Amino acid sequence: MGSLGDSRVDFKYFITMENLVLAAIFGTFAALRLRTYLHYFQQEEYDFRRFLSWWWAARAYDRWASVGLLVMLPFAAVQPAATGLMAGAWLLWRLRQEPDPTKVGKKPLVLTPRATQLWLLAGVACAPVVASLALLLPAEPLVGLLATVAGIQIIPLALNTANLLLKPWQAYSNKLYLREATALLARLNPTIISLSGAFGKTSTKYFLHAILQAHAPTLLSPGSTNTALGLARIVRERLQPHHQYFLAEMGAYKVGSIAKLCQLFPPDACATTAIGPAHLERFGSVAKVAEAEFEVVHATVARGGPVVLSIDCIPPELWQPLVAKYPGIRLVSATKAYLRDGDYYLKQAKATAHGLQLAIEHRGQLSAFGTPIHGATMAPNLATAFALATELGVPKATSVAALKAVQPAPHRLSVRQEGAITLIDDSYNSNPAGFATALETLALLGAGQRKILITPGMVELGELHDAEHARLGQLAAKSADIVIAVAPQRIPSFVQAIQQAGHAQLIQLPTFAAALKWLKTNTQAGDVVLLENDLPDRYEAQWLL
Repeated sequence: MGSLGDSRVDFKYFITMENLVLAAIFGTFAALRLRTYLHYFQQEEYDFRRFLSWWWAARAYDRWASVGLLVMLPFAAVQPAATGLMAGAWLLWRLRQEPDPTKVGKKPLVLTPRATQLWLLAGVACAPVVASLALLLPAEPLVGLLATVAGIQIIPLALNTANLLLKPWQAYSNKLYLREATALLARLNPTIISLSGAFGKTSTKYFLHAILQAHAPTLLSPGSTNTALGLARIVRERLQPHHQYFLAEMGAYKVGSIAKLCQLFPPDACATTAIGPAHLERFGSVAKVAEAEFEVVHATVARGGPVVLSIDCIPPELWQPLVAKYPGIRLVSATKAYLRDGDYYLKQAKATAHGLQLAIEHRGQLSAFGTPIHGATMAPNLATAFALATELGVPKATSVAALKAVQPAPHRLSVRQEGAITLIDDSYNSNPAGFATALETLALLGAGQRKILITPGMVELGELHDAEHARLGQLAAKSADIVIAVAPQRIPSFVQAIQQAGHAQLIQLPTFAAALKWLKTNTQAGDVVLLENDLPDRYEAQWLL
């Protein structure tokens, strides 16, 4: 081979059987690794900056394949002819260890048309690199090994390349999809009711649905569906001419996102449930959270529809200017001093072992009732649903009857018996107020019994992450006998607070699945178990690629 100073090229790249075998191995490795990364790219909603932040924080770069290739460097100097085959054999072995993301994880990869297109196009983007490595390794083993390691590490960039190439087509397809949904919505013309809030909006939506469904046919966006495409899918697939109401939860991912949703799904009525530190990492300040969540209020007022604010979960300096601007807004509060004529006074909210006992006063009339819903933070959500239904003309007696039998939103402080244990499923909660309420519910329902908490903590709290987890760790130590901290490296202040309190047994496990496995073999009859939050795979994944 020529030296670096020799301009002559005394070797040629030939397409040999060895090159073809290496190309097949490298290509398969790249395709499967792309599919692994696509799983998390999909969970980050195809936002490459968020995906890259996760990739860096999780150290989700390749280890074993790259280390194995680097170990071969000394052999490349003495056995250059065998280097390509050794590299191929090693990558072939690593292929057997690559997980199938369509079959594993809490939320497996769904190969939607968009995901499939991204995967195929990213593979095409990798093809020149794969071909170059297959040619280079047999000819220049030392350089080839280093280039192969570099090629493996930059595989995630192919997803971004594919995403950028697909962006114009995706935008065009989305536009057509949304246009069809909004045309159907305009033709069928149901009353659109929008729910916003940093937390509590999904539960309020389910409570309101129970009331409205007892009054007239009502369609709701199920679960936490709250994006433009998600709402459009519900409209296209489920909206029927007989539906008089459409309940649309609206998610704020940045300032302006709810305003765009309101253009597509113009609200005839709305409620905002809470403004707090949830999603603080995304917005930077509670004021920015409020600016985003209140966009639905501006849109509803512009259409002349009723607006309800649950002000006990919103800082006064944020809701008071809004009410001064729009005095027709109806307020819900347990503080009577804030309320005016026509507002809704949550006079009583008592937690019992059987659920909440509520009393709501409005225009001199008191509506008192019991509901199977648990947790003090659910009381404002129930009252908000009651208030908005009343503003829409639903008789109060209808609302009371519906709320007496209403069931909680899935995985939101849902209490049920699982064999000999009582399970409090709050696995979709991710805000400090809800966490504290869930712990209070655990203490209430578990009085005289062994109480077990399983939690990975919360996310998107920004600079409040450590302080809030320390506070809740102190409360957890008083409320539970056993605390299972999932992925404890994420929540060191929570773990430290448990250890310092010394009241509860602390068990640290790497994943939620490991915690559930512990639960199956260690629970006793009569135990009360709280599942508090269950983070997506990207927060728990143990990256040993």
